[in-house]
Amino acid sequence: MTKATFFFHGLFPDHIEANEGLDKQICKVLFDVEFDKKFQSHLLADIWPVNEEEATPTFEVRYDLPFECSEFPRAAVRYYQQVSGPQSTTISHSGPKGPIPNKNVYRVQWEVELEAQVKK
Repeated sequence: MTKATFFFHGLFPDHIEANEGLDKQICKVLFDVEFDKKFQSHLLADIWPVNEEEATPTFEVRYDLPFECSEFPRAAVRYYQQVSGPQSTTISHSGPKGPIPNKNVYRVQWEVELEAQVKK
């Protein structure tokens, strides 16, 4: 099996309105990937909490990769949790008032190599 290298760049909080059926805070993750000597940039994945059991949230990750990588959802959630932690770097258009949903862009560079294979 070959490896894919993911380059995560940023986290963009977004809110889905109630009239769209979810009324939840989701986050878009911006990343690039190199696989099979091909580089693809500006890919997005959506992450949102779907359940919480014993104070541990469960997340759903929606993404579209040009290859198969079963480890990607866990890596995207790990990136999300790392970025949204106290060590995060935020850029707020309204000034340094702390994280405000829909007003911040989290810019944290992170690289990870995962097992991947060509789609069948």
